Amino acid sequence: MTRFLINIILMLVIGFLTYLGITTFFPSIRDVIAIPIAIFLGIFLGFFIYIQIDNRMGP
Repeated sequence: MTRFLINIILMLVIGFLTYLGITTFFPSIRDVIAIPIAIFLGIFLGFFIYIQIDNRMGP
């Protein structure tokens, strides 16, 4: 359960940092597009990192 909660927090942080990066470096991209991209990348990268950690640690 602890790894799952850390993963959820990691997804939130990655999503927030992605949103900040998109709006900082590409100000022409509106929030309508930036928010879904940030959410998708946050979930995708967070889940990928969770799988990598889970495979290393085992059951």
